[in-house]
Amino acid sequence: MTYRRILAVGDIHGHFSKLLSVYRKVRFDASKDLLIFLGDYIDRGPQVRECLAFLMELAEKKNVVLLRGNHEQMMLDHFRKGEGGGIWMPNGGKQTEAALRAWDKEEPGASARVLRFAEELPLSYSIEQDGARYVFAHAGIRPGVPPEEQEPCDLLWIREEFYREYEGEEVVVAGHTPTCYIVPRAKKPLFLNRSMILVDTGSYLPDGRISIVDVLHRRFWQSDDGGRER
Repeated sequence: MTYRRILAVGDIHGHFSKLLSVYRKVRFDASKDLLIFLGDYIDRGPQVRECLAFLMELAEKKNVVLLRGNHEQMMLDHFRKGEGGGIWMPNGGKQTEAALRAWDKEEPGASARVLRFAEELPLSYSIEQDGARYVFAHAGIRPGVPPEEQEPCDLLWIREEFYREYEGEEVVVAGHTPTCYIVPRAKKPLFLNRSMILVDTGSYLPDGRISIVDVLHRRFWQSDDGGRER
């Protein structure tokens, strides 16, 4: 199928009001568009439950892809392996764990459904259209390694090695690192070296936004006025 638009959604981090604001702007049409979420749906924000409920329902629609982010991975490591709490808890895990406990009280088994959902999320997605190959991963890919041979750790966690060194043929679309950390004071997605599109615009930061990029036409939309929750 040739898509009208391929839309990539940056990190959300529990900011449902911001997500809804920008999602409504793009007017996603499942019969014509492909919508890809780049991970990090949980932690740090005040509306983790709302984000998860919305995304778990949206995932059932045609032409919607949700990837796993490093924050979903930390949650899984904590609950499934008893690991990573020392990293996860101070990075938003406390908010998410509290949200899941409250959800379980109202709907027994809710947190188990969330964990199953997170376990089923792929780490990357690729597609070819109009003579170009696009690779989507939460954090990026390791330069010099074919996309299909990437290590899970890199797909979830890589930073500087990717956005400073990657010059491959595939267009890599990633979140994970807020663009303002790469280009000081940047509040918009970055299009670097013709082969990188960076979509995380710091949803959890002061005046941060959630961005959605049409990677085919390099157009983007952002949540309103920093998308502050009321």
